[in-house]
Amino acid sequence: MEDFSGLWYDCESSDTTTSVDQCACERDCAAFLKPMSTYSPEALKKFQDGELVNYNKEIRLLRSLHAIYLTNGLQHLSGGFVSLDASRPWICYWIIHALYLLNREPTFMYPRVINTLKFMQNKYGGFGGGPSQITHCAPNYAAVLTLCTIGTPAALEVIDRPAMYGYFLSLKSPSGGFMIHTDGEVDSRGTYTVIAVARVLNILTKELTEGVADFVVRCQTYEGGFGGEPNNEAHGGYNYCALATLLILKSAHLCDMEAQENWLLRRQVKLEGGFQGRTNKLVDSCYSFWQGAALAMCEMVKNSDSDTYDMEQYLAHTACAAEATSQDAKPPADHISADGEIGLDLDLTDLVLEELPEGQRIRQVDDTSGTLPFNQQALQRYILHCAQNLEGGGMRDKPGKSRDFYHSCYALSGLSIAQSCITSSLKSDHPVESAAREQTKEEILNALPDIELDWSAAQVYGDSDNLLEPTSAVFNIGLRRLHTALEYFKGLPSDHETLLALHAAQR
Repeated sequence: MEDFSGLWYDCESSDTTTSVDQCACERDCAAFLKPMSTYSPEALKKFQDGELVNYNKEIRLLRSLHAIYLTNGLQHLSGGFVSLDASRPWICYWIIHALYLLNREPTFMYPRVINTLKFMQNKYGGFGGGPSQITHCAPNYAAVLTLCTIGTPAALEVIDRPAMYGYFLSLKSPSGGFMIHTDGEVDSRGTYTVIAVARVLNILTKELTEGVADFVVRCQTYEGGFGGEPNNEAHGGYNYCALATLLILKSAHLCDMEAQENWLLRRQVKLEGGFQGRTNKLVDSCYSFWQGAALAMCEMVKNSDSDTYDMEQYLAHTACAAEATSQDAKPPADHISADGEIGLDLDLTDLVLEELPEGQRIRQVDDTSGTLPFNQQALQRYILHCAQNLEGGGMRDKPGKSRDFYHSCYALSGLSIAQSCITSSLKSDHPVESAAREQTKEEILNALPDIELDWSAAQVYGDSDNLLEPTSAVFNIGLRRLHTALEYFKGLPSDHETLLALHAAQR
């Protein structure tokens, strides 16, 4: 039986609130992390009947149960959700992105979602947290990513790029960062949500980016992580925003990347296997993405051909991956209909995967495998054993906590990162962007040898059907939908003068 020898927290005979809480958390998690072989036959039979365990005694992702919980959230919410009235785009994003990762898109709901978000867009630019609410960069980011995840022309054409560009310029602070809303605070979160959205929408001008990297670098602390503002404590969420901003701006070399990676690695807790958000805090499944994706970005920078990480490399990888090497499509179900029926949607991805040897598609992860610098097995183990809500689906922070849409989104995003993530660099001058857009199976397959993809074999813990759709570590949107959005906006006006002229003409 697993005794977690050497992994228990050492309180050094001095109980504090921190040490007592940590020890209690470890005991709670240890009960869920027991090897399946240690359970009685009766217990295993119950797990198998509930589809939590397969007949090889491997843990399973409760894909269908999670999908039902999430889809129901798009259709009806209880009165208690009134406290999230200013977070409506976030609810849409958390649910729709999570369902995309699960390969269970609620396409029958997409017209309603698009129409709902339309009413949250302000004429002066950007989206608010609800109808008639002021534009705020956080729900604006969520609204844009939701529309990009839906990915249809009807969704993408909702976004008023010139007006949003004008609004972003109005938020720029002399410090180099961006206010989160008009007259709001300036921090790495507001800065990332502006820069990330601007990059996806192809409105990232030098006027917008001037001084941004310098502001972000000043947010790095003596620990190595980033805080929300200069001289703040390092925090997982703000750290992710800061690092992703630097990568988008090709400025990661300006910060101390070694200290950053060391800080991140110290956030993976020993016994539980998940990540904490700050020093001396408890494990939380949402940091599976915030910290795991940040470590994936560290790996991207290390594998780059130069000190300045070229964001175009990442986007070229995205283009190829979007068409050629998505998930293994098990089960091959892609959509949920209005009556709850799951329909098949086999596409070019499935054809390509048929050509790949089984060992290049999915491998069982262990504590030393994977291309990322953290323990990918331990993280997946925590998410699947400790974060799944077995009664009705959904993901939770940790055992003893309630499920919610936020943790469902970011736990699944972290699971996707731990399974498969683009970290390698291009090894050829072959034009993969155009090759990835070709429509025939043969042309896609011919393009694959011209790219070295460290993640070509997904590292999966438990049942092989646990594999999720790959998500972008930098933007947290599915790779295929990110590519679709980038292609859609690439041909639209993107220079400063034209965007301002278009915005002025709309007034």
